[in-house]
Amino acid sequence: MKRLILASLIAASLTACAGIPPSASEIARTPRIEFGQPLPSGDNYVLHFPAGTPLPVTTMVDGSLFERAESATFHVTLKHDIYVFRKFASLDGQNWQPGYKLIQTNLELQIPQKDGSNAGMLHIKMDQK
Repeated sequence: MKRLILASLIAASLTACAGIPPSASEIARTPRIEFGQPLPSGDNYVLHFPAGTPLPVTTMVDGSLFERAESATFHVTLKHDIYVFRKFASLDGQNWQPGYKLIQTNLELQIPQKDGSNAGMLHIKMDQK
């Protein structure tokens, strides 16, 4: 019984720590990677998505239902720099918060598209909160 309580307390404390943003000293010790550079193994890095730079996004449709897979790449450009560290995000690389508190993401899938003009439509909308 004591082991179960101890295990529960440890799990609860680890979960609580997962929601604490990184400290300035932790970020200062963490390598900063620019988008497009190879990512190091693990998750101990800050990934910088620069404003004004076309960022490639690839979509793919495949599966046994189709005769052949298709993919397309398009480019989006951010209005603001975005920094990502694990599950945290920042607009300035210093003030961190859980990513879902900084960016709202909505995903919509229509099969077929509501107006019947396409067999399907995938819409990803991302807004700064």
